[in-house]
Amino acid sequence: MKISSVTCPHCRAAYEIAESTSAVGAAGRFDCGVCGTPLSAWDEPKLRAFRLEVPPEHKYPRVPAPPSPA
Repeated sequence: MKISSVTCPHCRAAYEIAESTSAVGAAGRFDCGVCGTPLSAWDEPKLRAFRLEVPPEHKYPRVPAPPSPA
């Protein structure tokens, strides 16, 4: 089992991807469940599972770093 992650470039939803190294699946594609943006496509017969980890509405906003002390 290979585990990786991907973040939607449009809505910033985070997904975990589990890819089987032994079970045979099918070619396919995955679109973001939040906004519908295509996130992944594959031609090889691999079994992949995607799990939404952090919906964008629950993420903390990016905070700029404070200026360095002088």
